[in-house]
Amino acid sequence: MTNLEAEMEHRDPLTTQVLAALREDGRASYTRIAQSLGVTRRRITQIVERAVERHEVVFTVSVSPDLLALQRFAYTQLRLDGPVAPVREALIAMPETTFVADISGEAPIDAEIRVGADPHLRRTLDRIRCLPGVRDMQTHLYESIEINLYSPLRTGRTAFRLDAVDRAIVRRLQIDGRASFLELAEAAGISPSGARLRLNRLVRHDAVKVVGIPVRHDSPDLLTLGVGIRVRGELAAALEEVRRLSPEFLAITIGEYELIATLSAQSVDGLLELADQLRASSQITGMRTWTNLRTVKEEYGRGDRLADD
Repeated sequence: MTNLEAEMEHRDPLTTQVLAALREDGRASYTRIAQSLGVTRRRITQIVERAVERHEVVFTVSVSPDLLALQRFAYTQLRLDGPVAPVREALIAMPETTFVADISGEAPIDAEIRVGADPHLRRTLDRIRCLPGVRDMQTHLYESIEINLYSPLRTGRTAFRLDAVDRAIVRRLQIDGRASFLELAEAAGISPSGARLRLNRLVRHDAVKVVGIPVRHDSPDLLTLGVGIRVRGELAAALEEVRRLSPEFLAITIGEYELIATLSAQSVDGLLELADQLRASSQITGMRTWTNLRTVKEEYGRGDRLADD
């Protein structure tokens, strides 16, 4: 058993359940979580405070791609000559990358890219390709993102607009996704009840999503597996089969794969079982997997990069 598996085995099961609830909704009521799990609110508060102190979870807000004027999405894996660290730091620093991870296999690092109108994507890929140490890249375009637990999906509702008050609320949530309505009100110069109404409006229109993102740098709360999937026949049936595995992320892609997914589990055995279910599907003709060894960037939309009205 590895040190990571041993740590996960001895982790309080209640902590796992609490953090799972906050991955779905970063502002979920502690009282409701406590009631659903049959414990006290104080116990939930203690668990969350400990997780924050240990840097196991970060509460923040993700912004809709529509509001950031993002139009093109891609995933790339990089093969390198030489050390990973300089390339990793360059990818993290790029505003176009939303996800960067050290992965297993011939390509030691990957990244998700979100950009504006053409030729922004080509220029971004050129910049990555020209980084010292990058030998080559395998890139897949996302036709659509179907599931992302930590980000609003693109809706195409570009008529939705933010004003200065909305922007102030988003920027305060970027610092602390669980900031109180009083704190949001002070940041935006309105009343707490007004801040509540504003945030509810933003969430209802899929403009933002407040999330408790696991910090997966060294000791991840969840093990994750990337999967590239090739499909037989029409895509819809295979898409539904992958959805049933509750992936963290699922995209329809153009390239070597028809689908790219991220699966997560509390143990290696759990990940192997999910992969076996995919292999057993009559809709899937082939798949390739890679382990996300360490996630070094997971940032889906910055409030300070909101597109101007």
